[in-house]
Amino acid sequence: MEIVLVLLILLMAVVLFASEWLPIDLTSLLILLALATTGLVSVEEAFSGFSNPAVITVAAMFIISAGISHTGAMSRVGERMIRLASDSESRLVAVIMATVALFSAFINNIGATAVLMPVVTGIARKLNTSPSKLLMPLAFGSLLGGVCTLIGTPPNILMNALLQQYSGESFAMFDFAPIGLVIAVSGILYMVLVGRKLLPVRKAGKLTEEYQVKEYITEVEILAKSPIIGQTIARSRLTQDFNLKIRAIIRGQQKIPQPHGNSKLREGDVLFLEGNPEGILKVMKAKGLELIPERDNPPPKKDTEEMVVVEASLTTNSDLVGRTLSQVSFHESHGLNVLALWRQGAPVVRQVDRVILKFGDVLLLQGPLKRVLHLGRGHGFLLLGGVPPVPYRPRRAPLALFILVMVILLAAFGGLPIMLAASLGAAFMVLARCLTVQEAYESVDWRIILLIAGTLPLGLAMENSGAAQLISEQVLRVVGPFGPWVVLAAFFLLTSMLTELMSHAATAVLIAPIAYHAALELGVDPKPFFMAVAIAASSCFMTPVSHQSNALVMGPGGYRFFDYTRVGAPLNLLIWIFGSLLIPLLFPF
Repeated sequence: MEIVLVLLILLMAVVLFASEWLPIDLTSLLILLALATTGLVSVEEAFSGFSNPAVITVAAMFIISAGISHTGAMSRVGERMIRLASDSESRLVAVIMATVALFSAFINNIGATAVLMPVVTGIARKLNTSPSKLLMPLAFGSLLGGVCTLIGTPPNILMNALLQQYSGESFAMFDFAPIGLVIAVSGILYMVLVGRKLLPVRKAGKLTEEYQVKEYITEVEILAKSPIIGQTIARSRLTQDFNLKIRAIIRGQQKIPQPHGNSKLREGDVLFLEGNPEGILKVMKAKGLELIPERDNPPPKKDTEEMVVVEASLTTNSDLVGRTLSQVSFHESHGLNVLALWRQGAPVVRQVDRVILKFGDVLLLQGPLKRVLHLGRGHGFLLLGGVPPVPYRPRRAPLALFILVMVILLAAFGGLPIMLAASLGAAFMVLARCLTVQEAYESVDWRIILLIAGTLPLGLAMENSGAAQLISEQVLRVVGPFGPWVVLAAFFLLTSMLTELMSHAATAVLIAPIAYHAALELGVDPKPFFMAVAIAASSCFMTPVSHQSNALVMGPGGYRFFDYTRVGAPLNLLIWIFGSLLIPLLFPF
């Protein structure tokens, strides 16, 4: 009966994680509560995940990564490295990926992606290149670099903790490096030689110094003296003269989607205009239109404050995620107008203040420069263009780097457990004033912490109930006769496929006990199996929802869902082949 209950909870967990019907942190909490209330684990075991070394280490690494980001310690180095290769697209892709891979081997890979994104978009703008040719390589490079060290990505930290729990063994800081470097180099070569040719070119017109080229949808109202009143959409010449399309019209209480070219325009009509920001701003005076955000929230006079129009992407730590602009009184709080919204490769055809925002959404903002800079300094926004990235505390950058190096040395050669070394590093980041206590709290992605803490008891229940052994026996019945090498390849492939649909951390936790029992059944060392699961869990290139780094570049790059599949599927296959062949050589059975 216990096995049936565990398998039912496991099935529901996979469905909820994959579908995202509920937030992943809420799903994790429900899993924890279900296990405790059904008696599959004790109350103490259900909440033991919060004190697990992996959870504490991941939280500490978030803080250390924030210390590096807040001082600008790596952004300047990254900018110089990338600018050296800006004369060739292939060389630029290689240097971008190598730079972010180096960073993400030691700091959180989402943080590494976020640090370099403004640099990469700025270079794309100056080289008159579509950002879509550079941002996906940036995200993929962060994932490739994360597998190179113990602290590079949460699955590595998790699998180390679980390996200690199950077998008493552990991974050293650089045990992942040999296979990680091979995978990173092969991934970079693939993107330079093949992958970059598969990348889309999302370009709506000529790049300018002020704006990224991306088509947005903005609300405008037809004023009383507008010359287009009484004209049809076709005769208004919005498309011919300004490259703008009317995606919808709101007339009183009526909404007219995809209006026909013969439809006549009336005074007071609210138009959803699709086009790039430059075209939208130019059409205002020429055609007697008014931006709805400007009408509702008039900007200050231009002679008193410098006005800018910039793009800003929502990060994982933004308090706007899951809420609307009107709910948080965005204009009143920040003094900025949101002109338009871009999501998952397409502009949103809705009133922006009523849209529930998601991680990775890109907002087109208008307002005073100083308010834009303030927004980018601590409110969960990543400024993508129009303003220079400004580090918070550049004078403390050397100190932040010194703390990171000391954490690595203490964990690798000083004999300190990684949990203790990382916790010391996080504490010293605050004591050294590389970031404040409040910034340290805000830097931790608490959804990931809850995800790991909530799913760890499920792995324990699978172990205690015999469900893990049952599943492993079924796997071995199919691939077991071919030997441990093929079994390891099967678990690598299974983990890699699951992590495309659900969180990489959750996948690692759920597969770990099954892989461990498979190793026991085969009578071999479980260490290579745990290594395979860790690397496979971070090899998630085929969907934008498989990892936050992929989602972070989706809006700014103008990518669509299947762009990732087209470029990422061959890379997944390449890493599966290399990983399955090399892991048993480096960690014999």
